[in-house]
Amino acid sequence: MPTRQSTGALQITAIKRNEGKPKSSKTRHRSKETMTDKLRCRAVIFDFDGTLANSMPFLAKIGVEVMMRFYGISEEEAAERYKSTTGLPYEHQIKLNFPDHESNDEAIEVFEKMKIEQIFEQELFTESEETLRRLKRKGFMLFVSSSTFQTTITEYFNRLGMLGYFTEILGYRPGFEKGAHHFNHIHDCYEIPLQDVVFIGDSLKDFERSKNQTQFVALEGMFARRDFEEAGHSGYVIGNLVELDAILEPIMA
Repeated sequence: MPTRQSTGALQITAIKRNEGKPKSSKTRHRSKETMTDKLRCRAVIFDFDGTLANSMPFLAKIGVEVMMRFYGISEEEAAERYKSTTGLPYEHQIKLNFPDHESNDEAIEVFEKMKIEQIFEQELFTESEETLRRLKRKGFMLFVSSSTFQTTITEYFNRLGMLGYFTEILGYRPGFEKGAHHFNHIHDCYEIPLQDVVFIGDSLKDFERSKNQTQFVALEGMFARRDFEEAGHSGYVIGNLVELDAILEPIMA
């Protein structure tokens, strides 16, 4: 499985796999030394692409290719447009970047076709399953909230035999997407106050969608600590999911 690398730059090539054991989390970027209070919660929500799965290099690559193909822009411009809207469904990325363009529907269709053909080949990060196992054992309710279609994410974890880790997997459909829709669904269906929920995400859009909704832990990857801080995040920023074990404390119902 791939190990996580934090560069703060757009990555469109596969992350190199380490041979042998993954590096200790002690070598990763750590949360601010001044932050000692644990985050108390009942539920932990994980973003999927770039957080649990090493799928962002693949998605960025095809996302940039589609923008170049249909809108005649340079690779550099396409990469910047992709990065600035990453974390949103690609449909929204296209419509935000190229509002009312005649090629939008075809571009979205081509991207989704390319995505479904290879998404199941994208591997989890090395630490993902062990982190889920530890948190589940501690009594946290675990969820996935993704901008990928729900049936795709569910099938992904079904193929890995990992559906049992999650209370529910939530994906995108028009009118029901990552952010308030998913968070309110969890609140309403499981009677969990949103102040007792932590959302783990790797994009600035993830952080934006957590505001005034849930607690948020930023995961470095495409975006670095400085990016999250400049966006207004003053909470935990981690470089590896294994760090969650030390900063999350369960609230038992």
